[in-house]
Amino acid sequence: MVTSEKMLAFFRSEFLAEERSGFARLKRVPDSRVEESLGYYRSLSATDKASCIDCCAHFALGFYGFVIDIVRPDIKALLDSGKQGALMTAKREIYQARFDQTKHPFFGRWIDNIARFPFRSNRSVPMLRAEVSQYKMDKRRGVPSSVSEEQFRFAESVKSIKAPELRKRVRAVLNKLGYQKADQLGGYQCLWEGQEFTVDVDYGGRNAQLRYRVLPAELRALNPGQFCFEHALGVGFGDWNFIVEENIDDVFLLFEELIEYAVNLPKRMRAAAEAY
Repeated sequence: MVTSEKMLAFFRSEFLAEERSGFARLKRVPDSRVEESLGYYRSLSATDKASCIDCCAHFALGFYGFVIDIVRPDIKALLDSGKQGALMTAKREIYQARFDQTKHPFFGRWIDNIARFPFRSNRSVPMLRAEVSQYKMDKRRGVPSSVSEEQFRFAESVKSIKAPELRKRVRAVLNKLGYQKADQLGGYQCLWEGQEFTVDVDYGGRNAQLRYRVLPAELRALNPGQFCFEHALGVGFGDWNFIVEENIDDVFLLFEELIEYAVNLPKRMRAAAEAY
């Protein structure tokens, strides 16, 4: 079995294992996009579900295939040289070898916002804040509001968690995972079970309260972008937008689980690639 087929089998098995658990972790992720994706997936026929899972595996391989590429002898030699030109050449080789997930026959359906619309979730703090603002503005202007009274009451009732508390909770979790220091860009550098990694967390933005990514030290030079559980399953991007008083304790129990998952993912991928 060639490496790409092994990796696709690996990521399909990751999704299927999560499904067998009743989506025990995914359904706890405080992200309206993930909630929407699960609702859409559950509506599919058995045949379409199989195609969707395969598409998600292609999506994950498209983003994380570099984990396997960097141990290729030619790429490894370029990275080990420590020269800037060699690093750029390695990055170019990795990019050219990248698996193109957009060619999958289900890809167009997976990103089709019209098909997903019936499963959209209102469990998004930024969206609810916007609804409250719009409703109050319309009332001041004396015009009918696009936000219903029911929507307004729900939006105003949600008690969201602000950035200072999120920072405190993140640091408490990372202290348990061997937090060492903050780097120059504000990333949290950690050493846990012999593995060095950085956790980058952003606490603001139009569409999320908290964004996270994990970067193992061995991959730092490549700066590969988002590295998180939701991305590995092809259903999200680590953009958490519904952290509220009712779920905050569970959210940060989950945060710890997902950081551990992301840290261990590269070595699990390589073990799968070396199997058979």
